[in-house]
Order: sequence, then structure tokens, then C-alpha cells
Amino acid sequence: MSDEWWGWLLLIAELVGLAAMSVLVGRRRLWWGWLVVLMFVSTPWLVYSITTARWSFLALSVLWATVHVSNAVRWRTDEHSRFVAVDCQDR
Repeated sequence: MSDEWWGWLLLIAELVGLAAMSVLVGRRRLWWGWLVVLMFVSTPWLVYSITTARWSFLALSVLWATVHVSNAVRWRTDEHSRFVAVDCQDR
């Protein structure tokens, strides 16, 4: 794939990721929105860095993937904790 195609693909992936972050994470506060962002933003950069041997991008994509996964885990745990607390108060 040419550099120009990679540029357009990564631009589209970033825009989809920003939209997902805005809607799923920002407005709806869905924990799995972080995984959607991971799929559309970190994964294409990871593939790009490996196929083009640009290792600094690999480091960056791994860093962002770690942030997205840790946020998803933290948000899921917090969401579960809130439901347990509300459930216990009802008894």
C-alpha cells in the first residue's frame, strides 16, 4: 500500500475514532466505547507501523492501546460497582 493510501486510511480511522469517543464515551458514557476507539484508532496504527517498519509508531500505538484498554477496564469496574451499590441499597 502506498504512503498516500496509508495517510488516507489513517485519517479516516482517526475520524471514526474521534466520533466514537465523542458519542460512545463522551455522551453515552459506555465503557465498551473505549474498545471501539481501540479498534478504529490503535489497531490501524499498529498495522501501519509493522508493515512499514516504523517502530516509533509501534511504540505510540501500544501506548494508546494500553490507555484505551485500561480505561475500558476501569470504566467497566466502576459501572459494575455502581450497580452493586444500588442493588445493595434496595435491600
